[in-house]
Amino acid sequence: MWLYAVWGCVGAAVNCGIIYVEATRRVKGWPWSKPHGPGGGPYAVSILVQLGIGAGAAAGIVDSGLIVTNVAASGLAFVIGTATPVVVKKVSQYVEALLPDEDDFAKKGHGDRDTMTEQPVPQGEMGLANRSRGDLESP
Repeated sequence: MWLYAVWGCVGAAVNCGIIYVEATRRVKGWPWSKPHGPGGGPYAVSILVQLGIGAGAAAGIVDSGLIVTNVAASGLAFVIGTATPVVVKKVSQYVEALLPDEDDFAKKGHGDRDTMTEQPVPQGEMGLANRSRGDLESP
């Protein structure tokens, strides 16, 4: 199983290398530098996450018993490791597109108000709760 994880990690590293070349051409320099990129720390974490996703998916899929393990299984683990970060990115973009955004929130009549963190407006001595109790007690 660990061998498939290694091949998956190598495949994910190939994918990271392709992404690196594309980003370097796009920003005309280091893709992690501050004006165009997130900085060194987040860039390194993203690479580690992609390597982990590729290794875990390749080891899990190839070692699950769904695929007959033979010489081609290592090549398949490489391909799975290469493709998994791309597939995860596409699926996350699809899920993000399904979630409502701020425009949908404003269209429903909520405007810019955040009702979850909004503090109640004080009503003085006779607040709304006191008025409703007074109305119930009156004959």
